Amino acid sequence: MALEKIFSCPRTLARLQGGPLGVLLEGFCRWLMDCGFSRWTIRSHVACVSRFSAYLGTVEDPPRESVTAQDVEDFLRAYPLVCRNRGPREKHLRSVRWAVNRFIDYLHQKGLFEQSLPSPLYQPLLDAYRAWMQQERRVAAGTLALRCHSLSGFLRRLGTQATVEGLAHLSGDQVERLFLAQAQGMGQASRRSLQSAVRTFLRFCLARGYIRQPLDQAVPTLRTYRLSSVPRALSEEQAQEILEAVERSRPVGLRDYAILLLLYTFGVRSGQIRALRLDDIHW
Repeated sequence: MALEKIFSCPRTLARLQGGPLGVLLEGFCRWLMDCGFSRWTIRSHVACVSRFSAYLGTVEDPPRESVTAQDVEDFLRAYPLVCRNRGPREKHLRSVRWAVNRFIDYLHQKGLFEQSLPSPLYQPLLDAYRAWMQQERRVAAGTLALRCHSLSGFLRRLGTQATVEGLAHLSGDQVERLFLAQAQGMGQASRRSLQSAVRTFLRFCLARGYIRQPLDQAVPTLRTYRLSSVPRALSEEQAQEILEAVERSRPVGLRDYAILLLLYTFGVRSGQIRALRLDDIHW
């Protein structure tokens, strides 16, 4: 069993295998393993999709043999209202949406997804791009799923222009503007994925004659510097909270308070404080 290779806790296995999506989760887990995903990624994806299974019913409900687009739409609308997570909420919701979308990719391949909702206008373009990537580029299934997921958002922003006829009027400025709008707020890995997806899609369009210029060169490279997300300084309120949190009833606490006070008041570097000796102080 694929799930037993990823999860060892009996209670977790019973919950995953006994829910409405238990049989489908087993196949999804095996599909992720065949695609070469890491054990950590598989655990994360299956855990997120298990929330979808819990939304559809309990272990007493009969197992589902397929999933509909309406099921997915209802879950993604309802889950943010009831989710409870220890970490950042928005990051968790993004992980759930991404895992569910990858689960849909698996169901699509197995013919187990019922497209009860009307297909988006860009679907023919996305399907043609997927076939081109498989036949011409020989892209791995996991990479292809990632590219198609990133590209869907870009094509959705194109609106009524996301057709073969509409692409003939696409400009480099428009590509750059749409890309920057979608990349705003994304993490470094998501940006790289979006960048690769849009560039390969525009090369596909050029090869098919949908566009006349190499618009892939219009996709900007967004530089992300190491530690750029680390705050440059603490606010006055945060600094005071840190000072007040020190227990000063013992010598160790008094020492820690003195160190923090030096850092806060004079901006002394940590190396200078470590080198500080009593003889250095003008009493």
